[in-house]
Amino acid sequence: MSRTSFKADMKIILREPILLLFILLPLLIALIFKALINFGEVYVYTFTGIVLENYYGYILTGVFLITPSMLGTVTGFLMIDERDVKINELIGITPIGYSGYVMNRLIIPFFGSIIYTLYSYYLLNIYKISFVILGYIAVLLGLQGILVGLILYKIADDKVKGLTYSKGMSIFTVLAMADLINNDFIIYIASITPFYWITRLIIDGNKAYSVTMAAIVHLIYFLIIVWLGKIYRE
Repeated sequence: MSRTSFKADMKIILREPILLLFILLPLLIALIFKALINFGEVYVYTFTGIVLENYYGYILTGVFLITPSMLGTVTGFLMIDERDVKINELIGITPIGYSGYVMNRLIIPFFGSIIYTLYSYYLLNIYKISFVILGYIAVLLGLQGILVGLILYKIADDKVKGLTYSKGMSIFTVLAMADLINNDFIIYIASITPFYWITRLIIDGNKAYSVTMAAIVHLIYFLIIVWLGKIYRE
């Protein structure tokens, strides 16, 4: 992404409150959870008997998964705006081409998700993950951000529908917590989504099965979205 393009995107984001909120929300959520854990953990135990420490891995997952959803939505909205004014069609005949345009656009959710993931992990500091696995998780979350952006761009006619679809996709992130329900059927359904494998990587660490399955599931989703994007390219 060129510096000029990045500056133009930031001007758009700063001009639209909802986009700015989506950019800032992952940072704020991490701060809120940090405060809640530091000051509220003792009260949770006092009134409910629940030891939050037993669920730190799941809390970390929840905070992590907010980032690709938010940043992917921002990128999807930017691409929808450009589609509405036919900018993407003009870019299609330039040297960068349509594929280059899409790749350029998806830099924000990919690298943004990686940076935000590292920020959230070290800010919360509640669960030990090896740096290699943390980096792996960050890359997968970056890929999830790309998927969200592509999906919104392809299925949403406008930003209003895009916001609705974004909320709908966010609901599915609850499947990352499927193990807490201890129901084999729900866990099976969850295991075919990329969200579940972020939890497993956090809990299982570098177990080969979780590492491999996380890569396979994310890759399958990515290939399906790219394939559908080629079929329905406008």
